[in-house]
Amino acid sequence: MENLTIEAFKGIGYIKPLKFYEYSIVPKCEIDNIYKILGQARYKMHSYNNFKAVFVKNHKLYALEKLSIPKMDNMEINFNKSTELGIENNLDIYKEVVIYYINNSLRQVRNKFGYKKYITKYTDEIICNTIIDRDLSEKYQTQNGIYFKRKFKINPEVLKNGEVILYISCSSDFSTQKTIFDFINEKKDIIGLTVKNKWSNIKGTGEIVEISDRRVGEVSPELGVNLIEYYKNMNQAYRVNQFTEEDKNANVIKVKTGKKIYEFIPHSLEPIITREYLKKYAPNFSIKIEPLLKMEMSYRYVTLKSFINDIGSIKELNDIKFIASYFDDVSKLGYSKGIIEEPILLSANGIIKNKINVFSKGFYKISKQKVNFGVIYPEGEEIETQKTIRAIFDFLKEGKYHKEENKYIKKNLLYLNFDKKECIYEEYKAGDIIDYKKAALRLKEYSSLSFIIAIIPNIEDDENENPYNPFKRVWAELGIPSQMVSLKTAERFVNSTSKTELYYLHNIALGILGKIGGVPWGISNMPGDIDCFIGLDVGTREKGIHNPACSVVFDKYGELINYYKPTIPQSGEIIQTEILQEIFDKILLSYEEKYGRYPKNIMIHRDGFSREDLDWYKNYFDKKSIDFTIVEIKKNIPLKIAEIKNGEVKNPKAGSYILKEDKAYLITTDIRENLGSPRPLKIEKIYGKAEMMTILKQIYFLANVHVGSTKALRLPITVGYADKICKAIDFIPSGVLDNRLFFL
Repeated sequence: MENLTIEAFKGIGYIKPLKFYEYSIVPKCEIDNIYKILGQARYKMHSYNNFKAVFVKNHKLYALEKLSIPKMDNMEINFNKSTELGIENNLDIYKEVVIYYINNSLRQVRNKFGYKKYITKYTDEIICNTIIDRDLSEKYQTQNGIYFKRKFKINPEVLKNGEVILYISCSSDFSTQKTIFDFINEKKDIIGLTVKNKWSNIKGTGEIVEISDRRVGEVSPELGVNLIEYYKNMNQAYRVNQFTEEDKNANVIKVKTGKKIYEFIPHSLEPIITREYLKKYAPNFSIKIEPLLKMEMSYRYVTLKSFINDIGSIKELNDIKFIASYFDDVSKLGYSKGIIEEPILLSANGIIKNKINVFSKGFYKISKQKVNFGVIYPEGEEIETQKTIRAIFDFLKEGKYHKEENKYIKKNLLYLNFDKKECIYEEYKAGDIIDYKKAALRLKEYSSLSFIIAIIPNIEDDENENPYNPFKRVWAELGIPSQMVSLKTAERFVNSTSKTELYYLHNIALGILGKIGGVPWGISNMPGDIDCFIGLDVGTREKGIHNPACSVVFDKYGELINYYKPTIPQSGEIIQTEILQEIFDKILLSYEEKYGRYPKNIMIHRDGFSREDLDWYKNYFDKKSIDFTIVEIKKNIPLKIAEIKNGEVKNPKAGSYILKEDKAYLITTDIRENLGSPRPLKIEKIYGKAEMMTILKQIYFLANVHVGSTKALRLPITVGYADKICKAIDFIPSGVLDNRLFFL
């Protein structure tokens, strides 16, 4: 068995109990939320004392030294006593202490150029100013005022005996030394830019919504002083002492964070640089750093080792230091490990060893009704359209490719009707969104139409000049599924004599299949006594708007039964009980319609955190004598899994997992070494009797069921499709059970 491990480093030595200075909070008025008050007090003490460490526990503040106490309007902070805190009962505080002193240690480190190597703010995120290149040298990566750096996220685990295990992850960080003040002077449009406050340790970003008429040097009605005096009162005069008249006359910037709008000095705001920003405004730099962005596990290991060595020995913590090598075995961290076997896939004619074989064996399930096609294409692209439709017809109906019989393609893969007497061919003019909607609506005149293939401009073109969204939205409202084919793809079918177009035909065929309710392959050996799998998700759009909860239902063979978008509006990320009622009523009815009974045992996959009322689930399913299990599946996590083979660190294989009690991390896709490293899913059982190994196998098998491609999804198809529904919410009919995948 391959030796699996994670990005964790063992500490040498033990932390000893430390002396802390304790402070109590006395509110001056009635309070609704004590935790909010404590957070305000902590940050005020922290920033007022030049960001010295302040911790919160049991409604009190603790510091590692005696601090100056700031005045606050809504509360009073009082010093109580100095006291030694034992480690065993204060693991949360000692974790923050370790983070603080790691930051403190790295502040002293210089790179080979003599400059500070790290940007530290005493948080769990630390920025490294230089990049370790693949030739193991330190380099600055900068161009046109944009910097590419490494971001390390540290997560120490302090054990009761004082030992420390340091979990670390690393990612890319883009920044610029230019501020919004610089952007204004350069006459750049700043409205709508995402920014962060570079003068604060508080994480978070916001969107610029307004340039105020008020100047930085003018009094703020809310603060009672101007913003310059505000920073002086916060013991941060050094930020504004050198302000010139030009600085003082700068406009105040209004930033929306969540539902609130805050005012800032433009010098304090730093624009957020994303990959999309780089590709658009610094394409050469984006190409240059691409090899350094995709970090396979061996490259990550070298980078993390350098970081560990820079931390060195921490004298304030009894000279503890960390071993600069991964744990050689995760069992030492309490995990079991292994690789899940591949699922056995079923076609129309038995087992297939490779998903590609389904095109010769036949799809697991297809619609028996003929599908009448409509084709819509841009003016002047008739030849490309005819060639594309001919290739699709030959592939799906005649089992041909390039006009030749192909032994790898079965005849009549789908019951499709391309007869020009019954099918529709329409041109459309290039225009704007309204023009495209008009073109799309013309097709509703044809009552026999049940599917549309649309040839569209390339997707990277200006979205206002691309008909993809208006076409999809209009046809979804009409209940007609559609398959988009870009001109770039269509042009491949004009004069090509190569075999490369077969790849595109595979995906087009699978897309059409899924959108008319078919299933390419099923699973023969699904583990566990589960009747059906349900995926739940709540999509979040920009500006805090939440899409309705979406559900996707599969049987134990991985066959889609139905999916559903509720009619009740959704507020927040917790699925409301009336929406749960609507979802599960529909699910049980659709299962009963297909199998003649309710399911006896269901598995619920919740994308993200399952914060819904567990008692509601229990009451609902107990009344119907249905066993259920709830599993959280989280996709955005910092932890990575590595494989150590013959002393070398490598990317883990698909199916690799590590497991501890009811939590596990699972790799579902293979990533070639030169393309980065795979991101695990975090799997956690919230409720139910199902065994964790059974749950992991089910999730891995369901990641291989993806209808729209022969490639596996990173997510199991349950939450993978629920996630796709939320992202394509405008293309999904509300309140209707359906098994046609409009969202593919």
